[in-house]
Amino acid sequence: MILKRFASIFFAIAFLMGLVLFAGVGRSYITVGTAKIIFLSSGAIALLFNLLTFKSGKSDPGFNFVFWLGSIILFIGLIFFIMHWPYAYYIFMAGMLTVGISFFINPKLFQEKSSKDDILDDSL
Repeated sequence: MILKRFASIFFAIAFLMGLVLFAGVGRSYITVGTAKIIFLSSGAIALLFNLLTFKSGKSDPGFNFVFWLGSIILFIGLIFFIMHWPYAYYIFMAGMLTVGISFFINPKLFQEKSSKDDILDDSL
């Protein structure tokens, strides 16, 4: 539980630095280079903390796995975008697509089927 709180704090910091980097808000208070370092480090720490605790989430495991896989791809795409490396747009879009797909995963795909589905009263 404490890791999730720390992850939330680091995500908030990364979000604020993302505003500085991508929207230009607050550039008079912090330099772009410093914002890049804080964004990358706090985002990586938040992802790591959430990955360590993703099994204890309230959602089904399929959603959690695909969502966090997409989040990692998205974060890598943001790193490529910030560093001006090639294929940043494609990696970013692949991460967004993966995260979007995770919301359409049916939880029944990951539940075990019971052999007692036909029995009305299993107290026998």
